[in-house]
Amino acid sequence: MQNKAWYAGNCDRRTAEVALLQFNKDGAYVVRQSSRQGGSQPFTLVVLYKKYVYNIPIRCVMDSSQYTLGKAGKEHEELFDSVASIIQYYSQHPLVLIDAHTATKEKTCLLFPVKP
Repeated sequence: MQNKAWYAGNCDRRTAEVALLQFNKDGAYVVRQSSRQGGSQPFTLVVLYKKYVYNIPIRCVMDSSQYTLGKAGKEHEELFDSVASIIQYYSQHPLVLIDAHTATKEKTCLLFPVKP
């Protein structure tokens, strides 16, 4: 993933958020290493939509060695073979964004990779 335009590596949450807010286009995104560097959540997808930054966990499903978005415990999970396949899929299909405070749901595609 090192050579992907959307991968920021060991970038902290604040730096990723500032970069997206400065870019200021709906659908801007970056993938960074998770601050909770556990094996089950190695990365975070950071997305900007309507001037709000969403931090979405990218989890590794140990049973299948695949990746999925969001916290554990969901009834249905879309599984992907790689982080790159998640990005490719959601660049063509809307990603549901849920506001953690209000539970409001929005949708956007991943449109603009940003490097902090």
